[in-house]
This record gives sequence, structure tokens and C-alpha cells, in this order.
Amino acid sequence: MTGRLLWKEDLASVAHRYPVDRDGDRPGPDGFRDRDVDTYRFRSYPGRIDPEVVAVAAASLIYQSCEHPGWTASDAYRWVTRLRQQAKACIPAYLAAHGPVDPARQAPGEHGWYILIDLQGNRTVRPGDGWSVPSREVFTRASQLRTRRRPVPGPGRL
Repeated sequence: MTGRLLWKEDLASVAHRYPVDRDGDRPGPDGFRDRDVDTYRFRSYPGRIDPEVVAVAAASLIYQSCEHPGWTASDAYRWVTRLRQQAKACIPAYLAAHGPVDPARQAPGEHGWYILIDLQGNRTVRPGDGWSVPSREVFTRASQLRTRRRPVPGPGRL
């Protein structure tokens, strides 16, 4: 139900932003039809969920769904905004447990994570936006790119 709610808002935004486009011709997945929103079925993810990926995907959905005038008053806006806030709050604990992402560990040609250097020269690792998240396997890939924390040796353990 929530997935359909979010997808309907995104469809409303795309239809508002591109009023000349019709069913089957709108930007989005190949072969997508408006009625596909009503047949969407949630499938739970069996693995560990990376809160950085969730936060970025939520930000992308907010960006993509904001074009129509009813967006900020919608249930979808409230839900996805809350999801993004909750995911961002989980990131520090996740980083402590699983380490940061190392973009150099990506497969050749994969660019889901990148290094951003700001005007002061500070380097931060950033995940690509939701358009760079083509499948549910993004969580598995993000997990594989994280540096593993090595346990600190205790007395007599070197």
C-alpha cells in the first residue's frame, strides 16, 4: 500500500512536469504503463538494509515527486520525508558497525558511489542518487563496498 502511494505521487509529478507525454511515453522504466502503479506488490528484502542507500533513494523520490502542486500536502511527502530522516539517523551506528564505503572497491564501470571534494578540499564519499539505484541488489553491492572493521586485538591476541 505504501509503495503504491509513493509511486502514485511520483506518477502525478511526472504527468504534471511532462503534460504532453501520455501513458507508456512518460520518463521512467522501459515499458512502464500508468496502470502498473496499481499492480505494484511489495517484496521484502532478505538482507541487511544500508541506511545511506535508503536516505539517498528517499531524497531522490522527494526530488522526483515534487513537481505537482499537491506534493507537500500529501501523505506520501510526509511518509518519505520521515523515512529519510530516520535513515539518516541510523547512518552513524551503521558506519561504526560496518565501516565506510570505499568507492575503489566497485567493479570496473560501476559508479554507484563517488568521492565528492568540496570547495575547502574536504573529501567525502557519497552514494549516487536514486537513478543510480537500478535494482534491489544495490544493498548487497553497498555492503560489499564497505570496509570491514577489524577487531582490536585484546591482551595476548596479536
